[in-house]
Amino acid sequence: MTGGVLTLEELLARIDAEKHAFDQIVWSPASTRAIERLSAFARDTLQTELPPGYIALPRRNDGIDSNSYIIYGANEHARPFLPGFAEANMRLSDPAARFVFHGDSGHEFYAQERQSGVWVVLDRPSLDVIARFP
Repeated sequence: MTGGVLTLEELLARIDAEKHAFDQIVWSPASTRAIERLSAFARDTLQTELPPGYIALPRRNDGIDSNSYIIYGANEHARPFLPGFAEANMRLSDPAARFVFHGDSGHEFYAQERQSGVWVVLDRPSLDVIARFP
């Protein structure tokens, strides 16, 4: 813990422990090949580079589904369903769209504005920006 804030590794370990305690799925790390495909899709199709912090996630857990918050994995999982990053972005918009989607909840999408790189929370039905983060 750094200054009272959990590191990514600490947060994921806490989520994994909670999911194990309730006998829920914890996705294994994505393969190096799957992460390479993910990065190539982002670069070639979405015309964006994935942030290092996002790439760190599938190296540890290939996606997260915890308390109704979802972070997309390098792979789409069928049972239980978890969207893959590429599949979610292809379903949610065309490759030239304003946002790159990284996760969602029942009411919101978590995305990055393609041009500015600013992180945003979007209202799920309207795609209106309801919060911005550096």
